[in-house]
Amino acid sequence: MITRILPIACVVLLASCSDKRELLQGSWHVDSVYSYYNGFGYMRKDLDEEPLQHYQPDGRLRMTRGTEFRFFLYEMPTSDSLVQSSLEKKRTGKFLIVKLDKDQLVLRKEMPFVFPGKNQSRYELRYFSRVKQ
Repeated sequence: MITRILPIACVVLLASCSDKRELLQGSWHVDSVYSYYNGFGYMRKDLDEEPLQHYQPDGRLRMTRGTEFRFFLYEMPTSDSLVQSSLEKKRTGKFLIVKLDKDQLVLRKEMPFVFPGKNQSRYELRYFSRVKQ
């Protein structure tokens, strides 16, 4: 029984990842960033300096600001995770995909703690909207 279910589960998982990967492809603009640390949170909306993020089908991420641009790599190891790395394959960011649809992308990034101690929580939520072309 398990030998029949496992291949089906793998196909469903791979299809889910490829569907989300296709939804991710395109250009995204950061609308706001919510930062949270141990019960204190704040939202920033003055993000004029944030680069546009262009997710390409070949696994490259092109970040542009004005006429300047840089390339990175991206992958989705699971349907709810996104990993970005340099062209030399050094990880630059790991995100949890909180929401992804045709118009909106929300990424959660765990942040390092500022103070030592246990039972801490620090993260950032980045809200993107798709750039219509």
